Amino acid sequence: MTSAAQPATSEGQDPPDRRRLIFLLAGCSALGPVSSLLVMPALPAIRDSFSASTAATQAVVSVFLIAYAFGILFAGPASDRFGRRPVVMTGMFIFIAGCVIAALAPTLGMLVVGRVVQALGGAIGMTVARAIVGDLYDDWRLARALANLTLAMMLGTTISPYIGGVITEHLGWHANFIVMLIGSVVIAAMAWRMLPETRPASLATRNARQLLSSSAAVLRKPVFFACAVDAGVIYAVYLTFISVAPYVMSEMLGLPATDFGLYVLLLSGGYFLGNLYVSRRGNAQNMAQLSRIGSLVQALSAFAALAFVLLGFTHPLYWFLPMFPLAVAQGLSLPHITATAVRLAPGFAGVASSLIGFSQQAIAAASVQAMGFAPTSSPVPVLLFCAALSTASLLTMLVLRRAADA
Repeated sequence: MTSAAQPATSEGQDPPDRRRLIFLLAGCSALGPVSSLLVMPALPAIRDSFSASTAATQAVVSVFLIAYAFGILFAGPASDRFGRRPVVMTGMFIFIAGCVIAALAPTLGMLVVGRVVQALGGAIGMTVARAIVGDLYDDWRLARALANLTLAMMLGTTISPYIGGVITEHLGWHANFIVMLIGSVVIAAMAWRMLPETRPASLATRNARQLLSSSAAVLRKPVFFACAVDAGVIYAVYLTFISVAPYVMSEMLGLPATDFGLYVLLLSGGYFLGNLYVSRRGNAQNMAQLSRIGSLVQALSAFAALAFVLLGFTHPLYWFLPMFPLAVAQGLSLPHITATAVRLAPGFAGVASSLIGFSQQAIAAASVQAMGFAPTSSPVPVLLFCAALSTASLLTMLVLRRAADA
């Protein structure tokens, strides 16, 4: 095992090698989210390019999420069985192939195929990155490490919607996939040189049946199941909103893709700040409390955005500004929820990471595709949907608290 896998110092600070590893893992993790966020502003252009319906075009997002979910489901156990490094490198090559297919896609169907291949590769990077972090930490510092991983990852994801809008307006939607191709090749080269193997030696002898049995045992834990559902609902609130908002802004207000990219910076910046607080101020005592506060603020913010629009304030500022505290709240909640789930499967970080990631993507995919059939001439349907999901998240958090108290 390389120096990147050495334990943290007694003061809780990571050695330089580990900090560099976190940045590399962030790059691997970011491929999937960045590929989604770059495409979001281009959805109306893709719809117009292929003369498709909104529901059909939403498949560019929803089918990606479904494939991403199944990729996550198998990536973690595969990394437990075959090792973290070889599985990550396989995922990188798959993602690169998906970028090529999507960039050259002559039809909407072929574009969706390229997105499926992209999703499978991106899912591997994100899942195994979490598993590697789980290999390195086994206490409360895992939540802080996951927050640090997200912070580093968001250096790219925060500006992705705006960049996607600029690229779409000036070069066309195909160019977004060329940009992804270049970025993924660079990250793959860095991973080939720098990525260590951190898988515990005890996992090397596990066969597929044992890994499947471990997955079933983890899922039978009520607290793990609640964490998986809550993580999925929180992610669905964010992704559903940003997948529908471009259509609303285009149809209701006639605004260009770059305007959507600028407004989404509010959400990305909010999530960044939430993770930053957890990274800097999170400790063994306050993680659970921060997560509960986040669930409450998320619900209040979603209802505030809905109330503004129902009162007649339809300018995007009135439904994006309340999403800023909502995103901050999600940044506070998700690290603790994810870390709790991973810690419930000691020795099987890959399995736990796969299951929690599968739940996130599956719930988000169902939500995105469902909203593809809703009217996009007003923000009311998507905001109502987000308010309902936020309420479900708050109720799930209450269940988690009772389980923790028990």
